[in-house]
Amino acid sequence: MAGGETDLFGNPVVPLPPRKAPRRSVNDMEVIERVLKQANTDRFMLIGEFRQQVYRCTTGDEVEEVPAETEAVVHQLLDAGWLEVGGTHQVRYGRLMGPARSVLVPTRSRRKSERWSVLSKPSQWGQRRKTA
Repeated sequence: MAGGETDLFGNPVVPLPPRKAPRRSVNDMEVIERVLKQANTDRFMLIGEFRQQVYRCTTGDEVEEVPAETEAVVHQLLDAGWLEVGGTHQVRYGRLMGPARSVLVPTRSRRKSERWSVLSKPSQWGQRRKTA
């Protein structure tokens, strides 16, 4: 892979395949802020070449699934460039073990998240809309 992207240790990084169908988008800014903060503290991992399910590291190499809403936001932030995909790691899910790609939070996203956390929120954000 001449001139290709490499990870921290110089290993070639294979780019993720493009998605065929768009994922659902999340417009709730509080949820987006929460997931961006969570990505700073928890380590998110992508498992699977095509579906790219999102898991959260618990202890060592153990991972657990995240809720569907969190998964949708992580993919939305990846698509928008707010999160990036890192290198491959071996993880364990129950009795299964296999490769997973790490999800990284760039410095600019971390700074933006910190800035958003100190901004005052409109009073309407606390109210949830009722669906018919």
